[in-house]
Amino acid sequence: MKKMFFVLFTFAILVSCSNDDASIYHYELLPIEDVIVPKQFENGKIYNIIVKYIQPDDCYIHSDVLYEYNDDERNIAVISTVLDDKACNSTEFESEISFKVHALQTSKYIFKFWQGDDDKGNPIYLIKEVPVNN
Repeated sequence: MKKMFFVLFTFAILVSCSNDDASIYHYELLPIEDVIVPKQFENGKIYNIIVKYIQPDDCYIHSDVLYEYNDDERNIAVISTVLDDKACNSTEFESEISFKVHALQTSKYIFKFWQGDDDKGNPIYLIKEVPVNN
């Protein structure tokens, strides 16, 4: 699971470092600041998860949510498209996105929201556990 996350992250970095002069954008993962998750899930129901993150400037546009799963764990990160050919307003601002989770497992969900890397390059996660009421 950890390897897959870093493969995707490395790919995003490599794409952003392309020497292709025609490239007008690249992708970056943005650290998650805070989340809102339900206290518990009911099996079979669909829930919204709200993720809050900081956009460094207005050249960062939300692209997608990286959502990897392995058994009970879910690794989640925000993927942003960064425009390279635009003059950007350098004021950072908080953004919010949501995504749906269909509670289909009977065991608890362990959400690991990526908050960046430490000084040694190891990922830092905000971890939220959500039990499932059967």
